[in-house]
Amino acid sequence: MTLKRIIPVAMMLFLSINSFSWGQGISKIGTTAAPFLQIGAGSRASALGEAYTAVSENSSSLYWNPSGIDCYTKNDVAFNYSDWFAGMKYMNFGGVLHLEGLGSFGLSVTSFTTPEMVVTTVEEPDGLGTRYDAADLALGVSYAKKLTDNFSFGTTLKYINRRIWHENASAIAMDFGITYKLPWKNVQLGMSILNFGSKLKMEGSDLAVLYDPDPTSAGNNDQILSDQHTKEWSLPLSFRFGLSYKLLESQYNNLLLAADYIHPNDNFSSVNLGCEYSFMNYFHARVGYKSLTLKDSEMGLTFGGGVEYEFIGVDYSYVKLKNLGYVQQYTVSLAF
Repeated sequence: MTLKRIIPVAMMLFLSINSFSWGQGISKIGTTAAPFLQIGAGSRASALGEAYTAVSENSSSLYWNPSGIDCYTKNDVAFNYSDWFAGMKYMNFGGVLHLEGLGSFGLSVTSFTTPEMVVTTVEEPDGLGTRYDAADLALGVSYAKKLTDNFSFGTTLKYINRRIWHENASAIAMDFGITYKLPWKNVQLGMSILNFGSKLKMEGSDLAVLYDPDPTSAGNNDQILSDQHTKEWSLPLSFRFGLSYKLLESQYNNLLLAADYIHPNDNFSSVNLGCEYSFMNYFHARVGYKSLTLKDSEMGLTFGGGVEYEFIGVDYSYVKLKNLGYVQQYTVSLAF
């Protein structure tokens, strides 16, 4: 199949999923599990309002669009950290290795944890003397390959686990993406489908209960050990379509514009916008706006910056939330 046929087929696939798979006019907020998968990885992407599907210059592409990891040449690793609100902590690690002639390989690890809380019951509202916590984990292995000088394809296989005290749930998911350099100078297109996979169902020892099948009968066994069954929940599947444009590119000044269209399975569609100015490719200033067209969204203005020198880079982002304060993310990256 030639590239002229691949592009239309890919776009028809994405648009078909967008149009028919997720319904019309219903947001479905709160109907998916593992919301930590929707926290964007990378301070640069976060500062750009998460308009990053068509930006492919570092290992952050592992989260947004796996095809982007074969669109640059340096091997790199990055560590992202964020103090989420309510004492929760978000961490993400990503690394990319390029093998000439074979393509690019990536590894990503994401964790999201809560502080310990006191175990309480209706009878013991002050606590039982024990504590519990919750933790989420996602492990991803990625591969991407340039099929032509302008077109690349990538995929990620992910293992996802959620734990609340003694209960846990696991799922397998995949990400798919393409990146295409359009005929116009410095314009790039990206498309991705994220978290396409199985459902999550909580299981564990705390769901065991003693059950009496017939409480009206005397002398029957009222201590039958049984398991409570919980509902299965879908992952936060999303379709992303992005464009990036290097409006200015010179030795001293660079200006990048980016925009993303996002259609999730648990909310309405939205648009993200981002702008980055770089001086001598050492100093970066970024601003963006997330969920521009989404009504009643917590997200909004984003900004940040970074410093890059030789093989090391440090980036920062600040996201203003309408009712929950703000979230900051820090990134340290190494290229080799």
